[in-house]
Amino acid sequence: MSKLFMYGTRLQEFEQMMMLVPNFTKRGKGLIVLKGFPFTEEDVTCRFCTEYPKCRNDESKCLVLSERLKANAVCYENIVKSTFKDFKEYNLKKRLSQLVSEFNGDFFCDSSHRQRFESIIKIKNRVVKKIDYQFLATLFLLTADHELWEWSSSHVYLTKVDFKSVHLKGIDTNRYAVYQTAKTISTGKEYIKLNEIADESLIDEKTFQAIIHAILLTKYGTEILGICK
Repeated sequence: MSKLFMYGTRLQEFEQMMMLVPNFTKRGKGLIVLKGFPFTEEDVTCRFCTEYPKCRNDESKCLVLSERLKANAVCYENIVKSTFKDFKEYNLKKRLSQLVSEFNGDFFCDSSHRQRFESIIKIKNRVVKKIDYQFLATLFLLTADHELWEWSSSHVYLTKVDFKSVHLKGIDTNRYAVYQTAKTISTGKEYIKLNEIADESLIDEKTFQAIIHAILLTKYGTEILGICK
């Protein structure tokens, strides 16, 4: 086995060059992450990682998940399974399996959802240096539906949402579930349970997808938005 971490990849010569630098610290068990480097899927293959046995089949434990997401080397199915692996509720597992099988590579509900979300994030980025994952996920949910966004947009501030001021007009079950999940993510208080979200008689597929994707966004951040396989 090669002593080079990047042996067999297009970064092999780059690492060899680093090893020739005078007084360069000998490589231990740590990981070298080159920020901004244009990684490919081959560069971040798990078999090259010294930590792989510790995080096998559990993407949530991956130390370089951000780089792997950027390189499109992370499987949507694995992300979903590892995120919800501790939940044993049958209806949830069933709906997650269906969600995975029907995933078409688009993280958003539709093009209008993407446009609303990206527009508000662009505005926020002008005045807020870093938006936390919980707030991103909250905005993701509130922009998922046109009417829900109309009701709540005027109560969205720089880093929070004033839920007490949002007046819901004849809201249906699906919008109510999205709203309550957004409120749960934002405040940390449980306003809706996963077994309620998993109920097919109450929540349609589009709504279920939006809620699950918001949970993924809360956990993994903006890199998850680009997942496409």
